[in-house]
Amino acid sequence: MTSSARLTHEALRDIQGVITSGYGHLPQAVYLCVTITNVDGGRRWLSRLADSITSSQRHTGGHGVSEDRPPTAVNIGITANGLRAIGLPEEVLRTFPVEFQDGIASEERSRILGDTGASAPETWEFGGPRTEPVHAMLMLFAADEATLLEMCRTQRAMLESSGGAVELPGSSQRGLRTDTFAEPFGFHDGIARPSIAGLSGRGVPTGEFILGYENHYGLIPPTPVVPQELNAAHTLPHLDSPYHAARQLGDLGRNGSYLVYRKLQQDVAGFWQFMARESTRQGSADAARMVWLASKCVGRWPSGAPLTLAPDADNPGLAERDDFFYEDDRDGLRCPLGAHIRRTNPRDVLKPYPRAQSLSMTEAHRLLRRGRAYGAPLFDPRELRQPPSADLFKTLANLQDDGQPRGVHFFCVNASLKSQFEFVQQAWCNNPRFGGLNDNVDPLTSSPRPGDSPSRMTIPREDGALRTNPLPQFVTVRAGAYMFLPSLTALRFLCSAH
Repeated sequence: MTSSARLTHEALRDIQGVITSGYGHLPQAVYLCVTITNVDGGRRWLSRLADSITSSQRHTGGHGVSEDRPPTAVNIGITANGLRAIGLPEEVLRTFPVEFQDGIASEERSRILGDTGASAPETWEFGGPRTEPVHAMLMLFAADEATLLEMCRTQRAMLESSGGAVELPGSSQRGLRTDTFAEPFGFHDGIARPSIAGLSGRGVPTGEFILGYENHYGLIPPTPVVPQELNAAHTLPHLDSPYHAARQLGDLGRNGSYLVYRKLQQDVAGFWQFMARESTRQGSADAARMVWLASKCVGRWPSGAPLTLAPDADNPGLAERDDFFYEDDRDGLRCPLGAHIRRTNPRDVLKPYPRAQSLSMTEAHRLLRRGRAYGAPLFDPRELRQPPSADLFKTLANLQDDGQPRGVHFFCVNASLKSQFEFVQQAWCNNPRFGGLNDNVDPLTSSPRPGDSPSRMTIPREDGALRTNPLPQFVTVRAGAYMFLPSLTALRFLCSAH
């Protein structure tokens, strides 16, 4: 049994880098979906790929200084169908969580996640039931476009020479970390980054994100296992567990994790047109009111400053602040209870629980986001960080969709798909009664559910709550996958015959 103490150098060499780093110094990214056409060829490809996978090992920079900045990065996630495609026996697959076995596009997962209507898997570009199966996703990161394109050529050549793994047509996805650090709606993104206790000595327990370590409850999360006869070469570490003392089981999960991928397309023009209409309806057809209303939906100002610290106006000096609580804002007068960031991380005020229990429950459902934006911005987000003006109101109120897709490649790392990602999505984001509300789901990411009342944003005020008109759907799911992020040790095992 492994504790949640500092991760050893050996463990860091075994853990894929995307788990412990968002590669912020590598702004260019490409995601390639792979389909495996035969078992032997798929294993050959994985065997060649294994040598190029970026681990979490500390890299040495100039003058021998240790740093976490590899010049490029390559990581891989494998779906349940991908594990089947390389011949992993069903008896091993059955030791993975049911939600992973089902896949994100299954009927049960779609119900839990609220993927209906325009977001239903049947409409997806890839990863859905009407497209070719996604068996694996390559994640490539580079500092510049030329290097990224060369990495793509190298990986595609490796696929072509494998004789059993091919890139899924039309699945190549570009991701970008912009100079403005803004997502397409124009708000500063990527601020809330929980630290892993095993890396920094403090933060969220390691086992919430990496298998084989103690989680928030002081327990080791369930791990997929391999019987002794399939681990005869002892490639995998022995599972040290009192529950399996009579069997020699190989630990397939240790130093691995699970990765959620969702391609989220954003209706930027629709978002700002709605904010303009609502501010006008409330008698204030000006940019300040429009930005105020949008910020109430997000929970932060465009600069990133949290409403709970800057309730009346944007304050760029607070842009990176994430060390705040809601204890002095229990009723949401500063940051509404239904705001996006308050739903995804309720911190110390998770009604109706007391503060200590709220903090504990919130920590048990944290996510490590690893996303990137895609598509050209519809407007310059730096305009939102200037003093509100009549020109800004005119610009945003009259935005027209240009027909070009834009949004976010949402990735998150978690040790439990069910109790972390799915819980947050179902119990907090899609819940119209979250925090004692009535008909208010997440104003940014939730889809209307059949039979539910239209969702309206509720903004508490001293003189009575402000209620918007029904919220349109601003974000649509266009693709998705549940993936296993194997350790480098587990990846070598998967390359071998079983």
